[in-house]
Amino acid sequence: MIKLIALIYKKPGLSDEEFYKYWKEKHGPLAAKIIPGLRRYVQNHPVKIPGLKYEADGLVELWFDDLDAYKSSRAWRQSDEAKPLLDDEDKFMVRDRITRYVVEEHVIIN
Repeated sequence: MIKLIALIYKKPGLSDEEFYKYWKEKHGPLAAKIIPGLRRYVQNHPVKIPGLKYEADGLVELWFDDLDAYKSSRAWRQSDEAKPLLDDEDKFMVRDRITRYVVEEHVIIN
C-alpha cells in the first residue's frame, strides 16, 4: 500500500470549529466518494495541549493499493471530474500551502 500524508492549512477567516466541522462533515464524505482508487481516508485533527504548537491545522492520510493507483489519482485531479473536489477544498483550506508526503508504511507494532 502507498499512503499520501498531507499537512493542510485552514482558509483565513475560518474559526478552528468551522474548519474542522466542514472538513469532517462536508469535505471528508465528498473526498471518500469521488477520489478514484482511494482505499482508506483518515483525517487527523490536532489535540490542543498547552505549550504544544503544530505546523499545520490538520493532517490527512489517503491510502492507495500501489504507486500506480496514487499516480492515477493525482492525474484525475487535473480532470473535469475532480472540479467538485477542488472547488470544495477552496472553501475551507489553502490548497497552495499543502505539504505532501507519499510514503510506504513499515509497521513496527500493530
